[in-house]
Amino acid sequence: MANARLALAAAALGAIACAPRGLYYWNGYDSALYRHYRNPQDREAFVTSLVTTVREADDQGLRTPPGIAGELGYALYEEGKPLEAIPWFEREKRDWPESATLMDKMIRNAKQRGAQQPPGGSAGTGAAGAATQGGAR
Repeated sequence: MANARLALAAAALGAIACAPRGLYYWNGYDSALYRHYRNPQDREAFVTSLVTTVREADDQGLRTPPGIAGELGYALYEEGKPLEAIPWFEREKRDWPESATLMDKMIRNAKQRGAQQPPGGSAGTGAAGAATQGGAR
């Protein structure tokens, strides 16, 4: 009886160890988004978290969840860095074709806003400015 329980426990642990990874590399994206909604003034930490998630996913050859590149682009857009946001909107559109309509509008708005800024107005030195924007997969 005890051997049967031990064998069953070993089989269960073996099955857990063989479980497939999730579809996407989240790296705490959902909790970072929640913290950002609860505390929007801490935008830099949020942007840093998004950039870290995207970089780590790219380094590991994993896929990021839907919306993360668009969310990063929008955070940059809100910071007054519309030209830095465009590659992230383009990445979201490339990775998730169903977002094309919204991302096309965001790209158009970012280009218009960028054209209205004085030269050098969208250059950033924040975390996303140092990121490989829209990075290749």
